[in-house]
Amino acid sequence: MMSFRCAWCNAECERRAIDVKRARERGLNLYCDRKCSGLARRRNKTKAQLVHEKRLYDLEYRKRNLAMLKAKKAAYFKRTYDPVQAAIYRKSRMPRHVEYCRQPKYKLWKQAYDAQYRAKKYYGPFAEAAMLTADLNREIKERASNHDIKWQNKTANKSQFRAREAKEEKRSRPRYRERRRYHQAAIS
Repeated sequence: MMSFRCAWCNAECERRAIDVKRARERGLNLYCDRKCSGLARRRNKTKAQLVHEKRLYDLEYRKRNLAMLKAKKAAYFKRTYDPVQAAIYRKSRMPRHVEYCRQPKYKLWKQAYDAQYRAKKYYGPFAEAAMLTADLNREIKERASNHDIKWQNKTANKSQFRAREAKEEKRSRPRYRERRRYHQAAIS
């Protein structure tokens, strides 16, 4: 037996000579028992630190092996996909989906998404300009009432306005007899 100092608790201990020599040759630490060995191997990191490190490692791994992971997922999907089971699952989830679509937060997001989608579809490279124009029109309509906008564009009471103009024209034109007299007077 050979004596050594525990690398963790610094206590004097004894072990077989071959074990002590092998550890010293390889530059390994020696411990008095399993408890000290376990305590020495701890990294003293919190659960949150370990989770964060694992997340970073997973991100890096996914970047490096993206093609391989995609191929594996596609193969697994082909192997395990059952259209009948998928339809049953979708049908079971439908009430939750409908409820989700009714949320005000989702409605706002969907409205903005649809506006952007339509702008890209119909206006292509001018999509952003079309969206800005739509926003401007919406702002104008919010600030002014419908009556004010029609009044500015001269479309308020259009039929009444045209009827009044027609009456004024009628009044300002000479009657048939007066026109004839006026015409005859000018000739002679």
